[in-house]
Amino acid sequence: MTPTLTAPRFRQRFPTLADSTYLVSHSMGAPPIGARDVLVAYWEEWAKNGPEAWNAWMPELQSLADNLGNIIGAPAGSVSLAPNVSVLQAAIASSLAWGGARNEVVFEDLQFPSVTYVWKAWERFGARVVRVPSDDGRTMSTERIVAAITEKTAVVVLSHAAYVSASLIDVPPIVARCREVGALFVLDVYQTAGIVPFDVSALDVDIAVGGSHKWLCGGPGCGYIYVKPALRGKLEPSITGWMAHESPFAFEPAPIRLTWNQHRWNTGTPTVPGYLVARPGHDTIREAGVANIRAHNIRLTTTIFEMADERGISSPTPREPEKRTGWVGLDFPGADRVTEALIARRVFVDYRPGCGIRVSPHFYTSDDEIARFFDALDELRARC
Repeated sequence: MTPTLTAPRFRQRFPTLADSTYLVSHSMGAPPIGARDVLVAYWEEWAKNGPEAWNAWMPELQSLADNLGNIIGAPAGSVSLAPNVSVLQAAIASSLAWGGARNEVVFEDLQFPSVTYVWKAWERFGARVVRVPSDDGRTMSTERIVAAITEKTAVVVLSHAAYVSASLIDVPPIVARCREVGALFVLDVYQTAGIVPFDVSALDVDIAVGGSHKWLCGGPGCGYIYVKPALRGKLEPSITGWMAHESPFAFEPAPIRLTWNQHRWNTGTPTVPGYLVARPGHDTIREAGVANIRAHNIRLTTTIFEMADERGISSPTPREPEKRTGWVGLDFPGADRVTEALIARRVFVDYRPGCGIRVSPHFYTSDDEIARFFDALDELRARC
């Protein structure tokens, strides 16, 4: 099953693979050639039809949202697009009442900084941030997170995987605790969508947010939000705009009549090219299958661990496949300088302090590329 993922029918869709070793999909997925074709088609539609192009673009955006939802197990009509997750987190915050006793926001110490900036800023409106610490700076204790969730908790905002270590969280016990106390649960799946199989409906999360430029190979500019259908119409974001109106092209004066459906999370004029360009990546992920991608990734990351062990290189990433997402950190003295030298050779990886070189095989990564990476690493470590 998994060897077919690196077959020419997939690799030929990513021209950058012809002259690079691409091991940085945890940060920015490789660009599919179809994305270029979409951008050209976008321009041609605009040039040909001017403002009438909206008639073609708007249905495509909804189709794109549903297509993306299929990857994460979201039913049709439950996903909406946005420029980025920060805007969506602010919109979620704006939909909650902060004047009462239930005013706590629980998130983990390893949360991506942009998300923490948003929720910390909401303290000026009455929110109270509860930051759950990590014992080792790499993993989060499920028990500690659950204990932090109380009757005062309005919302729990967690990353499915820590961006600093690739460590996954255990979602079901946290969802269960949120149900006990009546707290809203928001899961940020930016780090896992497209590389770890999961189903937002099966997990029973209230809201999931994410973006397309990592494992989904969709480029920057296409964020998304899933809201459980049972919550449809119950949350009213104040971060809004004309595309969230029940009849946006009626151009009614304020106050807004929020649409009943998922588009109430829209704001102003959509960033059409940023959304459309993500479709080829999403389509390829669906075609390859996340379960197949995961199996291929586990095999290659296991190889990376073994080759790192042979060289005495440490890693902050969990060894057990069920506890990690799709990349492995390789830490050693001078790793930052080696990273720069690798990139100069078009061996694409990245570096994070305390983590080392982050290396991520995706469905288009071959065994030979892992071997070539370690050959280059050995040479550069000897020099740097």
